[in-house]
Amino acid sequence: MASNCRIDSDRYKAVLFDLDGVITDTMNLHYEAYRLAFKDYGIDVSRMDIFMREGMPSMDVGRDIASVKGARLTEADIMKLIGKKREIQRSMAEKDARIYPGVTETLRVLRDHGVRLALITGSNLMSVQKTLQKVGGIEGLFDAIITGDDTLRGKPYPDPYLKGMEKLGVPGEKSVVVENAPLGIRSAKAAGAGYVIAVTTTLPAECLKEADDIVSSFIDIENCLSKRLTATHTPRDTDA
Repeated sequence: MASNCRIDSDRYKAVLFDLDGVITDTMNLHYEAYRLAFKDYGIDVSRMDIFMREGMPSMDVGRDIASVKGARLTEADIMKLIGKKREIQRSMAEKDARIYPGVTETLRVLRDHGVRLALITGSNLMSVQKTLQKVGGIEGLFDAIITGDDTLRGKPYPDPYLKGMEKLGVPGEKSVVVENAPLGIRSAKAAGAGYVIAVTTTLPAECLKEADDIVSSFIDIENCLSKRLTATHTPRDTDA
């Protein structure tokens, strides 16, 4: 799937990236952690159950899936379930978290040319730290990192992206967002993002139709963002 790459390179000053499924190949780790945690309560979950809820706060994922599956779990049950999920996912991330090809190079090129960068994720801070520590070398490339601990409401509400835009000092209409899930796309749109790119790393294109552009890999994002945005941005005085 080729990117249409209709970005107006003179307009956009910032790029805000989701983490899991965009920067890192880690959504299957989240799925497996949820699967094992829900299994303790006799609940079977599919990848679509998890991937379609990506970006939603973990407690809300637990409540929503339990409700849809007809399971009568108490709030204490949900807290225990999510606690176990997080423990499993962090352990997996320490061993198996991987960064997508082209990510580091693209971030460096964008940053070096004065494009402001943010990482916006629904995962909590400890889980994000485990993932970033494993992949290494990219945390310092972001001007802002917003986790699920930083806002009261998660995706699809606009709060995470609004917080990121505020931290960057760049308004929504001058911001590009890169996402891989419907809730994240809706969050970005609600925050007024000027352009939203979706990548089909975890979900098919038909699930991502609300985005302005759909690409199949980070390499397509690299071709669109780093090659077009950097053409009209002045390099920074110093590297990260």
